[in-house]
Amino acid sequence: MNVLSADEVNDFLTMEETIRSIEQFYLDDSQGDMIMPDRMHIEDGANTSLLMPSYYGDYYATKLVGVAPENTSLGKPTIHGLMVLYSRKTMEPLLMCDAVPITALRTGALGGLGMKYLAKQKASSLGIIGTGTQGWSHLQSACAVRSIQTVHVYNRSQDKLEAFIKKARHAFPGLHIEKASLENVVRQSDIIVTTTISEKPVLPELDPVSYKGKQIVGVGSFRPAMQEIPDSVLQQVDQVYVDAPSAFRESGDMIRARELGVDPEQTLSLKEIIERQHRPPQPEEQSIIFKSVGAAIFDLVVTKALYEKSAKRG
Repeated sequence: MNVLSADEVNDFLTMEETIRSIEQFYLDDSQGDMIMPDRMHIEDGANTSLLMPSYYGDYYATKLVGVAPENTSLGKPTIHGLMVLYSRKTMEPLLMCDAVPITALRTGALGGLGMKYLAKQKASSLGIIGTGTQGWSHLQSACAVRSIQTVHVYNRSQDKLEAFIKKARHAFPGLHIEKASLENVVRQSDIIVTTTISEKPVLPELDPVSYKGKQIVGVGSFRPAMQEIPDSVLQQVDQVYVDAPSAFRESGDMIRARELGVDPEQTLSLKEIIERQHRPPQPEEQSIIFKSVGAAIFDLVVTKALYEKSAKRG
């Protein structure tokens, strides 16, 4: 069994490859052999444990993750976990790795696919709220699918904000990257990514026209008590999409959207978006939400790509 560190995962697999692996999964005719039970949530105060098994093709995989929001105050990452890939036939373990980069890559890729299919083609400015792992992965994915030129960043911790901007300027020297207020993140960005685990909306209450022609990619809310997008935006949005139907059960944003009139039966998932090659009509004039909660199958698909690429390298 191969064992890879977080750095080795990131060295092996790029965001572009991750995006392609998930997109190809939905274009593959063999999805019928997939098994994916709902992920198990175990809540312990503010902490959450997630157990996420899935089967696809020749593989079985499971991810065990712990989310500890209060780790931020301790100077530690909020997410820890392990990812294991097995042979589906023999159940032999093939690869074990840090789950954090897998989660970052697949979540960034899901958001990137949402941007690829739903954001206006000429989107050139990106707004990021939250400078943790997912803020970084969505910077990577946005640049992979759109010609991003300007990035506006907001974070409550100024030290983390400055560190993120410094790192981003080094990694993406061609971009203009600056810190911004929440209001300016919205007003000055074509694509707005929210990556917090806030229980109170982080997007500002602005006049509806401020959100027209923009895509919101909601990433952080994965529990019913979490809501990043305010009711006013959920009520006024023109189009809502999700990565998976489970978003309407798991995310406070989508639970609230359903209560405000969004019909889950009429909401396209990423599977339907890709299979139909769907593009929203006139995205330059509409406000669009793409909500991502993730699912175990995405972790398997990405780990499969990692394993097969690492095996080729020997």
